[in-house]
Amino acid sequence: MVIFVNQVNIYLKIKTQMSNSENSGCFGVLTIVIYALAWIGTGIIAWNWVKPNSFGRAILFILAWSILGYITQIIGGLIIAGIAKLME
Repeated sequence: MVIFVNQVNIYLKIKTQMSNSENSGCFGVLTIVIYALAWIGTGIIAWNWVKPNSFGRAILFILAWSILGYITQIIGGLIIAGIAKLME
């Protein structure tokens, strides 16, 4: 839940910064694509890193995936916000 709320807050901040720009639709789509790629990519990385074959390893996988995904999502959001700021 916290991750979703954070994602919405970052998206709204980017959307607000770009409200007067003709590139706002492009950056909105780019934000969604980067977030999806971040979570899918970190899921694959965490799966190969932890290799869950028991319940404990599955819990460790979920924990690793959530930490890696959150960090990647924040970095992606900052990159998009920086690009949007440069495009003003």
